[in-house]
Amino acid sequence: MTNASNLKKVALASSIGLLLAAVGCGEQPADTTDVESPAVVSTNGLTQINGLSSTNGLSSTNGLSLVNGLSSTNGLSSTNGLMTTSSGRTTVSYLVRCALPLGHRIIKKDQNGNSYTFWGAIGMTPQYENGACDQSCQQYLSGCLMAHVNTAGVHITLWLDSDNPAIGWGESPFFPDQEGSFFGNIFGVNPGRGKVDAFYCNGIGFSLGVVPGRLGDTGWTDPFENPFGYGTYCRDHCTPADIPHQNDGYKACAGYNHVVTVWRQ
Repeated sequence: MTNASNLKKVALASSIGLLLAAVGCGEQPADTTDVESPAVVSTNGLTQINGLSSTNGLSSTNGLSLVNGLSSTNGLSSTNGLMTTSSGRTTVSYLVRCALPLGHRIIKKDQNGNSYTFWGAIGMTPQYENGACDQSCQQYLSGCLMAHVNTAGVHITLWLDSDNPAIGWGESPFFPDQEGSFFGNIFGVNPGRGKVDAFYCNGIGFSLGVVPGRLGDTGWTDPFENPFGYGTYCRDHCTPADIPHQNDGYKACAGYNHVVTVWRQ
């Protein structure tokens, strides 16, 4: 990563306070005023991914289409699934945050006709706004959504690394602890396993600066699975990013080629 790109990452960190003060961490009503939000510095707070279970994929019964774009009429149902519950709409808010870039939004109604606006921020899969979400798109969004889960509901700021061009590689002195990496595909069931591939592995700093509801919390109930064995480090099984970013994160894990690595303070 160039120095200019890394400076961009650091500069974006300063906008996180504005994001939290202005829009919080959940769904937003349709008349919410747009605010600047960070791209590669984000905040967790998704207590669960609505629809993520051992036998269900996110899109299987939740009114979410992978063929039609999020903003299209058939991309996200207003009458069943995610838009019909508060927790489901929170999942949508993080899905849109991960998928769409700053300044982009979708407006959807719930089953009662109430409108909600969901704003983009990170922009990992901008094509999903109006078009289909292919396998690469699903992998990127899976890693991003899993990276934002905090089962204790504690909101902390995260530094993200990925091969996705909207995020890129680079480290920050303000986020020194590599927590872990997230990968898989939570949008559909893996026929060979009979459940979704919701995976993580431990970063070298997962036991440092431990946050309730995150990796390293001894009371944490894993909503995901470490395919290499409980407590196993990513560095022992995953393919690191290309030189000179080999210490920033991983470009492949357990057969998945799009990984999101998280650093915390």
